[in-house]
Amino acid sequence: MVLRYGLLFIPYILAALLQEAPTASYLVAWGGSFWILYLTLSGSIRALPNGQSLAQHLFRPIGFTHLIYAGYTSLTSIFYFLDLSGYYYLEFSAYRAASPQSLALAAEAQRYYVLSHAAFAAGVLLFMNYRNSGEWRLRPDIDRVPFLLYSAGGFLVAAQVVRFLPAVGQFATRLDMLALVAAVLGFALAIIQKRRFFIFVGGAVYGGSTVSAFLGGWKGEVLILFILLFVFLYPDYKKTVSLLAPATLVVLLAILPTFAGVVRSLNWKGDVAADRAAQVATERIMSGEANLARTNWRFLTNRLSEMGMFVQYINRVPDDRPYYGFEITRNGLLGIIPGAVWPGKPSLEAMSMERVYENDVVERHSGASAKPKFVVDAYLSWGALGVLIGSLLYGMVASLASRLAERWFGGYLLGSGLVYLSLFRILWMSNSFEFLFNTVFWSFVFMGILFVAGRMSRLLVPRERSEKVSA
Repeated sequence: MVLRYGLLFIPYILAALLQEAPTASYLVAWGGSFWILYLTLSGSIRALPNGQSLAQHLFRPIGFTHLIYAGYTSLTSIFYFLDLSGYYYLEFSAYRAASPQSLALAAEAQRYYVLSHAAFAAGVLLFMNYRNSGEWRLRPDIDRVPFLLYSAGGFLVAAQVVRFLPAVGQFATRLDMLALVAAVLGFALAIIQKRRFFIFVGGAVYGGSTVSAFLGGWKGEVLILFILLFVFLYPDYKKTVSLLAPATLVVLLAILPTFAGVVRSLNWKGDVAADRAAQVATERIMSGEANLARTNWRFLTNRLSEMGMFVQYINRVPDDRPYYGFEITRNGLLGIIPGAVWPGKPSLEAMSMERVYENDVVERHSGASAKPKFVVDAYLSWGALGVLIGSLLYGMVASLASRLAERWFGGYLLGSGLVYLSLFRILWMSNSFEFLFNTVFWSFVFMGILFVAGRMSRLLVPRERSEKVSA
């Protein structure tokens, strides 16, 4: 069994041996993430619970969280590397190629990414035990589809109320996400069960949320709405989703960077109403006034991947500045303390941004927010060892959160599909230690509060002894 887990780290070892040839080293590390995905998703390292296919485990960390984390952390860097190598899409120019040193730094960053991916996957697999899934379940007489749609409305109202209460304001974002995921999941179940009335209700809510996300200028929120719907529908509509999802995401990625950029410039930084800003953005795209190719390439190379900033940290640490050791971890642990208990608590944003300024990644007077992600903070703490240990723990925590959610909230659908995906969204793409530690800790606390509320309201009841438990 131990030797099997060692297979996950082969790409990192091979890439390290090739470090004198940066392009080869990068490509081995980048391609290694596909190797890791194959080994884990096929059950070659550890069989998926109950011997089922990935389609029956997408909501769990081995599925959705793993795919998003690996994609964003390890795979999207290919556009940044192509840009460094002198490519603009498929057009090559030797004059655009970066220096050998820049290529070497990018290859080194990719080696840390594939090491993180391997350790994360190992952590998820090590803690992937769902024997107690569904120990508590939703009361049998409750219809899940209306329950989810009504719950979405309830969570949304509760979020507005919580925002005005002292000391618990941070729970509002969790309630917002619960509302979003409950609405999408309820809509998907209505489609699967072919319940016309609830398809209409769920579709109206989903459509309103999508329009709101577009008008808000948030690329991530728009993508999340579509990705979640596809994920929830995939087990029952594999062929349709397999054809529709890639095409939809390609179209969204083609227009969203330009659309969101125009909306933000007019609405966020100007006095133009959101609907008018969206209309202007649409007109510019349809007329060809906006240069989609240039905007999208900038998005693919500088926004879709964090590698551009990671290489700047690697260039500074540890040569110009020693590893941080436990300093960043200590910041993360201090960040858990509520402001109500610690009136003089430093801003989490300020603490994490100090590393950005200290390493000349962003200038202080720029006003930009460029907090380091988890892999960067792990590297800054202890180099490769920090990435290995930190990512292993990261994967373990993800599996533990999913297991606990399923145990308390009726198993796979509501446990991992609703509660885990909602409360632990930060694990999809990570964040700095300060925000990650705070969010994960208080998400466990909030999950406990939800469980107690469910028990007191008798929405959650113990599973009957005779009922089968999923492994």
